[in-house]
Amino acid sequence: MNFYLNAYSRSNFIIDVIVIITFTLFLFVFLGNKRKSIFSKEWDFSFYKRILILTLIYLILAATVPVFLDVSSFIRVRIAWTVLTIALPLFGVLHFVFSKRIVFLFISIFLVCIKFYSEVWEPNHLDVEHIQIRSDKIVSPIKIVHISDLQTDDIRKLHLEVREEANRFQPDLILFTGDVMNHACLYPIVTSYLKEFKYNNGFFFVTGDVDHILRYTDFSAKTGSVLWDRKSKVIQIGKNKIGLMGLGLPDYRNKSLIWSLKREIPEDIYSILISHYPDSVLHQPNEKVDLVLAGHTHGGQVQIPFFGPILTLSRVPRHIAAGGLNAYENTDIIVSRGLGAEGHVAPRIRFGARPHLILLELLPTNSTKETVKNGI
Repeated sequence: MNFYLNAYSRSNFIIDVIVIITFTLFLFVFLGNKRKSIFSKEWDFSFYKRILILTLIYLILAATVPVFLDVSSFIRVRIAWTVLTIALPLFGVLHFVFSKRIVFLFISIFLVCIKFYSEVWEPNHLDVEHIQIRSDKIVSPIKIVHISDLQTDDIRKLHLEVREEANRFQPDLILFTGDVMNHACLYPIVTSYLKEFKYNNGFFFVTGDVDHILRYTDFSAKTGSVLWDRKSKVIQIGKNKIGLMGLGLPDYRNKSLIWSLKREIPEDIYSILISHYPDSVLHQPNEKVDLVLAGHTHGGQVQIPFFGPILTLSRVPRHIAAGGLNAYENTDIIVSRGLGAEGHVAPRIRFGARPHLILLELLPTNSTKETVKNGI
């Protein structure tokens, strides 16, 4: 019961129906003598208080389902999202019909609007972030497009905007930090989409959580990309040399491997580590890299003002997981909020964490860093 269709829509619809039915039965059973208040035109604040308490209890009980049934923890999010944006609005409309109190209709409409905004509007409005980093290891400008977590259910207008912006930037490198698609059936359209990206010196990617469905050799051949897991190399770009290191999903916290890859890069050459997990920045040896590019967090997908992402699935500080350019000890780290959303049973929502394309310029001299954000 969402504003979109994907390969998992049928199974997710079944889950939503089960949630709505069980939530309705739960309320009916435990409202007790307050059931008649559903049809009453009189205010009964103890009734509404009981509704809120029972909703909270239901969500707490539902949160234990993954523990006992050994299913994805993202089902907790789906259950909560279904209750808040489908079941409660339906209950509010029903109560409005009998009570004639328009406030409940407005509350229901408000919750559905949040659902529409989070499922339709924000996930389809791109945030293009221009970042400049200056270093005395850089001789002339280098342009890099950083893409992460395409993690898509389809190719739509947003993705065409991403490609148009990236190609207009005329990058030297495209660096893709993992998570390509949510379902294997998308393989033909996604590879066709990615092969149209333009670059001067290479398209490199490392694997993420969902990339086990890729046929790596075939994927590289069809997209023009190079799998960069567990690899390190000095790359010539114009007058510059940069050291590019890559960590695959199993190695994101492998300190000895990071050290081994870093040894292959001379100290006077600007070094970039690409990894799906930003946590790699926590596991560096003493000889730290200059820049880490990562994704994975999706910026939390839901960010609350003055707090940031609710859930990051990462051990890096919350402000780093939220996305953009930050510093950790002596290393710059750029985390992309990604372009897609968690797949399978998870609701495809974004709130306060718009899809994110990073256009990075490495510039000469050790001057201040500058970040410019352009929303599109």
